Amino acid sequence: MPKRQTDHKNPPLAPIIQKIPPAHGTYALIYRCDTPFEVAVGKLGPVSFSTGHWVYIGSAFGPGGLKSRLNHHLTPSARPHWHLDYVKQALLPLEIWLTTDTLKQEHAWASDLWHLKGATCPIAGFGASDCACRAHLIHLRHLPRFAAFKKRIAKTVQGVVIRIPIIIQHTG
Repeated sequence: MPKRQTDHKNPPLAPIIQKIPPAHGTYALIYRCDTPFEVAVGKLGPVSFSTGHWVYIGSAFGPGGLKSRLNHHLTPSARPHWHLDYVKQALLPLEIWLTTDTLKQEHAWASDLWHLKGATCPIAGFGASDCACRAHLIHLRHLPRFAAFKKRIAKTVQGVVIRIPIIIQHTG
């Protein structure tokens, strides 16, 4: 397994985890991949990750809600449970988008992101073994824009959608 890509502006995760509400909700984790890699992912088998941005969409309606699930996704796992556990150490987390809407929004969010210009779904079934979606992992060459996403999904989300930066992005 490739090691997590490093960035000198990547802060400790504890202060970021503290910003996440313990409520139930839906989330998107935005990652960057600087070096292509291949890894075996559970029953999916070998999968390839190309450079660019990867968005993983999920929901957290179990014990501990968003705080617990996102803490799990952002820290190393001794034994993989979810598809993301197999690859998260090789990706650089950039942002968290979340809502505490009591309705699961993950399918609508995945559908919205699939329709972005240049979006691809190269790993069929990733993160979607319990639903009929193509996948809950989308590849984009460019970082998706939170403000545009928030505006597009505003009609379907009851409550707020927030962005929590994980690393500071260079802007040119």
